[in-house]
Formats: sequence, structure tokens, C-alpha cells
Amino acid sequence: GMTPVGRKIGFTNPTAWASMLLNTPVWGYVYDKTVFDTTAGHTTHDLGGAMQPKIEPEIMFGLKATVPGTGDPVDALGAVAWIALGFEVVSCPYPDWKFKGVDAVSGFGLHRALYVGPKRILTADDDLVAIVAALGAVTARIYKNTVLAGEGSGKIVLGNPAKALAALGVICANQPQFAPLAAGEIISSGTLTPPPTIEAGDVIRAEVAGFDLSPVQVSF
Repeated sequence: GMTPVGRKIGFTNPTAWASMLLNTPVWGYVYDKTVFDTTAGHTTHDLGGAMQPKIEPEIMFGLKATVPGTGDPVDALGAVAWIALGFEVVSCPYPDWKFKGVDAVSGFGLHRALYVGPKRILTADDDLVAIVAALGAVTARIYKNTVLAGEGSGKIVLGNPAKALAALGVICANQPQFAPLAAGEIISSGTLTPPPTIEAGDVIRAEVAGFDLSPVQVSF
């Protein structure tokens, strides 16, 4: 079996909600066998068995405490031990990626793998208000075989990746049937760019500007 080690937040771009019959983001578990640290900033992934795979560059958070259910992004960051840029590889069993939000939840959250890049550790000296502002203002680029494949920003992630984390805290606080967000969990906040399709042989690299996070690269 697989053990949950964190959660992915999905549909953090509100422009997609109407077509998905949603009015809020959704979340799904990520597991010990699907989450990988890439401390060197680069890794490899075998796409064998993947269905219509795509890749999403995301801001990731490592928790040191339960995220409070206040909905405040500064409160949410107070529960964070580290921040990193990473990738989620997603795989879709539905033809042409056409589905509703409930289908995504039943389809394992479309989750295949999570790669966590080099971690930026938060300390007592960090200004969390400033970090929230920076995360909302980051710009992102994703490259496929050295060619620019997409651009985006923190703003498309529910307005700010820290706001997405805070929203997850609220959602989980209102779902007592699930375990609360806890120290040690890894949270992926949602894609920063439109996700490009991928296939064996591709090399994908992502980088952000506006906040000090190392780039991350994966070869397929």
C-alpha cells in the first residue's frame, strides 16, 4: 500500500471552476511512493503507463504545524517550515482531458508524481507578510527541451500560493472526516503555468523570479 505524506491542491485557477462544476479548489493525497525530493534540482522520471501526461510547476510547502482554518495566508505561512519550487506530473484517464471536478477526485486526483526542488527554509527572521506578497507576485517560466513552453505567475494560484494553502486549511477544518493538516506534510499549491504535455525524451525545466527559489528540472 501507499502512505499519505501530503496533499495536492487542484483547480486553484478560478477561471476553470465553471467548466468543472466547482466553486472551490479541491485536494487529494500524495503518497510516500509518489513524492520525491530533488535536492540537486534535477531528476529523472519514467513515464511508462502514464495516460496523456502533463507537467505542472508548483510552489510547494513543507509543514511544521497544522495550518489554521482562518483563511489568512500569513497565518498559513506560520505553519510552514520550508518553501520550494517543484513539479507535479499529472496523468489523465479521461479522453482529451475532458472531465468535471468530481471525475478528477475519483481519478486519483490525476496525480502521478510530485518532485520537490531545493528547499528554502523559513526562519524566525523571515518577514511572513513580505513573503506572502512576494509569492503572489512571482513570475514563472517552464521550458520543454530548452524552448519556452509556458509562462505564468503566483496570481493564477488562487491569487497567491499562500492563499491556496490558507484555503486548504479552511477546507480541511470543515472536513472532520479527514485527518487535519499536520506537521511533516508536503503541500503542492497548484500550477503556476499552463501545463505542457510531455513524452519520453523530454527535458523540462522551471524557474521563478521574484522570490528566491532554485530552479528544478526533470528528464523523461
